[in-house]
Amino acid sequence: MKEEVAISKDQLTEWAESLIHMNHHGTLVKREIAEGNDERALHLTERARKRAWKMLNELFELGAEKPEGYCES
Repeated sequence: MKEEVAISKDQLTEWAESLIHMNHHGTLVKREIAEGNDERALHLTERARKRAWKMLNELFELGAEKPEGYCES
């Protein structure tokens, strides 16, 4: 039986905004790489990584199960 978890609309909206930003960062990274701006591309990937890590930890705190083989190191 699947357990239901209440998630506020505000939290869902925050996650949606984070996903939009991560997607946008991916687009910008591609552009910066194509233009040879590796330093800027690295900066953008780090911003996306931090957003993804924050969201992942929030999901785990709400009860999401860690995928098989998941390792935090």
